[in-house]
Amino acid sequence: MKHFSAVLLFLCLLGAATAARAQQQHLYAAIDYMHIPDDKSDQDYVALEKLWQRLHQKAVDAGICRGWYMNRVENGGRNDFVTIRVYDSLNKIADPWPDSLTKGLFTSQEQAQMNKTAEVRQLIHSELWEVEASAVKNLEGQSHPYQEIDFMKPKPGKANDYYKLEKEIWSKLHKARVDAGLMGGWFFLSRMFPSGYDSDYDFITVNIFADKAASEKSLDPELAQKALSAEDLAKATTTLDLRSIVRREIWHSILQAVPGSK
Repeated sequence: MKHFSAVLLFLCLLGAATAARAQQQHLYAAIDYMHIPDDKSDQDYVALEKLWQRLHQKAVDAGICRGWYMNRVENGGRNDFVTIRVYDSLNKIADPWPDSLTKGLFTSQEQAQMNKTAEVRQLIHSELWEVEASAVKNLEGQSHPYQEIDFMKPKPGKANDYYKLEKEIWSKLHKARVDAGLMGGWFFLSRMFPSGYDSDYDFITVNIFADKAASEKSLDPELAQKALSAEDLAKATTTLDLRSIVRREIWHSILQAVPGSK
């Protein structure tokens, strides 16, 4: 919910400014993990986020934010909830809610309630991810009821090979699964901040399903053979040699602000 600290933002923007980027569209996800204190309840937090949702919707309608999502984390330890804000520009992350959005949006009572945000939830940590590849029918506006989040660490010296495998091969297979209605979507993201060789993970995949039962269905071999060439299928079998899954989280959709919402 709250944007990154000034120092974190400066580092992110500085890194982006010095990196050579093509003119193609880039999407970034600002990730905030939340913990609910013992003297507060999940219901208290959800009620608070419903107020923030109004502001996020205004940012989406204004074209500042591409989408905002609030999820409950099933197995995140102290990370009870996570919010995601999607942007097409790092500059927009630096100024997510200009005064023109907030003016007259809340009553004095609602504003007083929002001023107590830090009492209702604790911001555990924030991260910045970049979308590297996706397989979805519609990037915006869809509900994400059940999400498997896999945190990946490439094997030493294998980062480039793993990156190419996800972007060039697995993306084809996941697109076939999405087109067949077997999954709601798939995203491959890199972690921009924090980052470094000593980080516990560098990449993230998001697998979206209608429910847990859909997520547990085995991969259809016939579908895989249609989606991939024999050469690509052989490369896909090297996945375990290129990366390790550091951990897996299950996210459940609670609230969202997307284009066209009322």
